[in-house]
Amino acid sequence: MLLAKVDEIAEGACKGFSADWLGEKLEGFLVKKEGVFYAFKNSCPHIGAPLNWMPDEFLDPEGNYIQCSMHGALFEMDSGLCVSGPCVAKNLESLSVQVAGDEVRLVID
Repeated sequence: MLLAKVDEIAEGACKGFSADWLGEKLEGFLVKKEGVFYAFKNSCPHIGAPLNWMPDEFLDPEGNYIQCSMHGALFEMDSGLCVSGPCVAKNLESLSVQVAGDEVRLVID
């Protein structure tokens, strides 16, 4: 399933997406770090709230971490590991993606 074109997401940036996944609506986002794409469900492990505070705004002001808009929890951009906030040591739910040519695609296992 196509999520984005490779050139739509700048280095250190995010892009939200909605998709039908296994018969359910999936809200997620892509992040690009050091040329690699990572995808996560848009749900904080603390209370399930969406992470973004505005469309495609998932990062802290410095652009170093994914930040929960509800409680300010910080997550590593590549692993989704919470390093600060009420859900320390928990992870965002990752999604498998694959780059095929100029497209970033969701891989459904």
